[in-house]
Amino acid sequence: MELKSMKQLLKNNSEGGTVMRKTLILLAVFGLFVWVMSFDASALLLEFKNDKALDSWKPVGGEWQVKGGLLEGKTTGYQDLMLNVSGVANWTDYTFEVKGKLTAGRIWGMCFRYVDTSTNYRINLYDDLDATNNFYIYKRVSGAFSEVFKVGVGKIEKDEWHTIKLTIEGSSMMVYLDGVLKIETKDNANVIDEGGIALQGETGTAFLVEYVKIDGKGIPATAVDPKSKIASLWGEVKTK
Repeated sequence: MELKSMKQLLKNNSEGGTVMRKTLILLAVFGLFVWVMSFDASALLLEFKNDKALDSWKPVGGEWQVKGGLLEGKTTGYQDLMLNVSGVANWTDYTFEVKGKLTAGRIWGMCFRYVDTSTNYRINLYDDLDATNNFYIYKRVSGAFSEVFKVGVGKIEKDEWHTIKLTIEGSSMMVYLDGVLKIETKDNANVIDEGGIALQGETGTAFLVEYVKIDGKGIPATAVDPKSKIASLWGEVKTK
């Protein structure tokens, strides 16, 4: 009787150990799933590690080159470097993030809903307006500028890295500087409905960019030419 009880006890312990192992495995798999999902799987990161990184961009004036893993831009007026891939003109709602720094001049920034150099929205960060508003959204339509919003963000220095992040949905815009929300506004006066992205400067501007990141439901998975490198990357991230 005692021998039978001992065998039953060993059997129960063995079954319990198996259940415990399965439970631990499931918990580990679940933890890995949560960890993976915490990443922004649908974001496209564009870096500037070599000259080929410029293949998907088109200069609209200015001088643009890759140096030491960074994009260097020099402009002598309202000059841009636009993302040049098939379908970009139909992009609507998205998040657009840039890390950069001004090295000469007074302003650098980014364009969104970019139709062409004369029609787009422009975000400007100034380094010489510290005592007043120095962070702007402008709208440019057929070459004519109007202010959408402006705010003071404190002292801005040259050779200081900053991250600018825009989220646009319909006419609603939110702009972050270094992770802090600085602008939340709408443009209901003849809003520019669609368009791509660009980097931009003005007279005497020189700036560096470390990366560009794009994400958004308003960007179709088939928005880019399947022959391009950027297309294969975008296709991968949009199917995750």
